[in-house]
Amino acid sequence: MKRNLILSACLTAGALATVSAARAQGPEELLLFSRQNFGLATARTAGMGGAFTSLGADGASMSLNPAGMAMYSRSELALSPGLRISAQEADYRTPNGNLDKHLNRVKANIGNFSMVYAGNNFAIGFGMNRLADFNGRSRAISFDDRTALGEGFSIGDMFVEQLYGIPASTIGAPEKDIYKAFYDYPPALWGAIMGYQAGLFDPVAGTGGDGQPPQQYTTRGMIQEGTLLFPEWYRRTAGAINEYTISGGYNFKDIFYIGATLGIQDIYYSRVDTYSEITSANNVGLLSTYYNQAYDLSGVGVNLKVGATVRPVPWLRIGVAYHSPTWIGMTDEYAADMTVNYTHSIGGYDYGFSDTPIQRQEYRMRTPSRLMAGVSATIGTVGIVSVDYERTWYQHMKYTSDDYRDINTGIGETYGPTDAIRAGVEFQPARSLFLRAGYGYSTSVYRDDAYASFGEYQQISGGIGFRNRSVSVDLAYVYGKANGMPYKPFDYTSEDGYRVATEGTIYTKERYHNVILTMAFRF
Repeated sequence: MKRNLILSACLTAGALATVSAARAQGPEELLLFSRQNFGLATARTAGMGGAFTSLGADGASMSLNPAGMAMYSRSELALSPGLRISAQEADYRTPNGNLDKHLNRVKANIGNFSMVYAGNNFAIGFGMNRLADFNGRSRAISFDDRTALGEGFSIGDMFVEQLYGIPASTIGAPEKDIYKAFYDYPPALWGAIMGYQAGLFDPVAGTGGDGQPPQQYTTRGMIQEGTLLFPEWYRRTAGAINEYTISGGYNFKDIFYIGATLGIQDIYYSRVDTYSEITSANNVGLLSTYYNQAYDLSGVGVNLKVGATVRPVPWLRIGVAYHSPTWIGMTDEYAADMTVNYTHSIGGYDYGFSDTPIQRQEYRMRTPSRLMAGVSATIGTVGIVSVDYERTWYQHMKYTSDDYRDINTGIGETYGPTDAIRAGVEFQPARSLFLRAGYGYSTSVYRDDAYASFGEYQQISGGIGFRNRSVSVDLAYVYGKANGMPYKPFDYTSEDGYRVATEGTIYTKERYHNVILTMAFRF
């Protein structure tokens, strides 16, 4: 019986994440860095739902439609601090039941700062816009029944399958070189190696020697039939995408506006995944297992944005913008550790521990391009109505480094183009006072209709502002929601078709609350 030693993380839309994939780069990671929200940088833009493609004279224009730079009539210095609350609900659905967990995370940030110099018919500026925020956490808890029929797998059962045929003598931790096994075997086996070193399972006697069957392992000595397993999955994420911009725009007689932006993206993302199992009181051997995996990714990307806006009549503006792909150089680090607690002393120890060396990788990626169009109308002195449309070609994002052909093929088969609609209104009930509201919706990135509800995104917003010739203070609130792609904490299928996986699947609901304050001074 030959076993497959390489575990794939996520190849198609139907693939589910697994705790055993040490390789951080995959389709979902590239998607994470490609989905960006241009409506959260400044309070005015956010309050109007991000529908700002045909509007301008706002710091967000640098990353949205640089033609809006040409609409500045005075130089400006602006700053937009904000507060983000991520509220995530994780549902661990199993045949035996589940326990929903709601976790919040509050994080202050700077959504935008900008400096603009405005001439008679042009403007140039430098700024920063936050295009994505990765701060959040989620937890899911359930239980599996390990019956005599073999149902209710432990993660140790997956490790046993992964190590089939690998001699136990090669995966120990020799005193003079405790990381030797991790350098000798691929990262996809690191979880299984830690499980063996920490005592989660044992080698089967009579296997692996000369003239004997291939090496086998078993969890029978640590987990008995009839034991209840209580699995828990915890994830904590942090980081953001901040885009630093150098922009310029030119105004042709207040009728035609053009602009361009050079964008430099600073990307940071960290994730800590903890999978744990606790056994019921009747078990002898294993008390609990804690498996921690830490990912740190950082990179720098470069892109170009160009745009134009026309005002055929004083009350109407029509804008278009094109965003090139962002070419990113990325570095990631991965490390993991495992603690196995025993119900009684084994070999003089109450627990076993193992950890991995730090794995570092460098690679290049390319995000998709975007095309935006917007129309806005000024209603006398009462207010503005604005509508935007955005098309993004996610099937064209790819890893540009070598050895990613299979992943890139999976990207083209899994993801498709998305259509986003944003609409906003600004109402002026009194001099210098403005009220705003907005809405945004994006279709799913997944080609398969069965996963459409997991790729959609919606947001609603509102805001208020005070503006005069020299100073403006704007406040906005944005609520966004999306359903995360479902995944199993572990899922492994050997080459002969034998599958070891959790009975349950985790479904997450992501909810975000953003409060943005923008202060601007014109001179």
